[in-house]
Amino acid sequence: MDSLDYVSPYLFRHRRRNFLTKDIMLPKDLDALLHDDIHPTDIFLVTYPKSGTVWMQQILVQIMEAALPGWGGDATNRIKIPWLEERLIDDPFRERPEPRIFGSHLPPDMLPVGVKEKRVKVSVVYVWRNPKDILVSMYHFAHSWVLLETPESFEDFYQQFLDGDVYMGSWFDHVREYCAAQDELDVHFVQYEEMSKDLRGEVVKLCAFLGKDLTDEAIDRVVEMSTFKNMKTNPKANYKDLVEINRYKKETMRKGKAGDWKNVFTVAQNEHFDSVFKDRMSDLPLSCTWEINE
Repeated sequence: MDSLDYVSPYLFRHRRRNFLTKDIMLPKDLDALLHDDIHPTDIFLVTYPKSGTVWMQQILVQIMEAALPGWGGDATNRIKIPWLEERLIDDPFRERPEPRIFGSHLPPDMLPVGVKEKRVKVSVVYVWRNPKDILVSMYHFAHSWVLLETPESFEDFYQQFLDGDVYMGSWFDHVREYCAAQDELDVHFVQYEEMSKDLRGEVVKLCAFLGKDLTDEAIDRVVEMSTFKNMKTNPKANYKDLVEINRYKKETMRKGKAGDWKNVFTVAQNEHFDSVFKDRMSDLPLSCTWEINE
């Protein structure tokens, strides 16, 4: 561990990204992921942290179970969609039903090389969210996940986020890299806020991308089972088991709303963030939704 490039006592830097020092994936383990075997039916769920990963896990599980009854068995979502970066905890390449779905926060250049092979055409679902809400969500998450350092203040964490000195590094870089990789990847972009506004519409588009022809009734059930209210009380979806084994200090599904940043940011922080966002992201064909009026 002494050879790691430390960002903090809780994070080390590898390939310009930040990983957990208290986890069990070392640089050599992360690099080994590049060479894992990929199947043509594989699906990769990729997000920057706190962008809707748990939500999309539930949606994908519900779609697969509707299309392929019995797929995945009676396990929790995190078993059905294992984490690529936690290969040494739960090997995602173990034998399991097709299509295999992997979860990951990794940038494009750290995914298995087979994901980019055109002859294989692996599906990548990339969920992105407005970064102000991500910042607030990560701040609260850092108070819950035992592997992350508890921030001294929101002001400190705000600056760390803008500097990319947080888990997985810069949000700006992560989104830019996936936008730039569209020619290499078969990627479907899903915006968190669009799911909040029209979950059914986003499920329909996702089914079309994945080639899953569900009935209207099946789609309605996917949507119903994937609402925040139902997920919050569903032990297969809400990661409550990790609270019970003390990996989380408290439940991590807080509000699930777009625009919560307005309850935390100061006026000066908001103006500064807008300036940074404009400087770094104005050339991308993505438009953030900063809040949804209900």
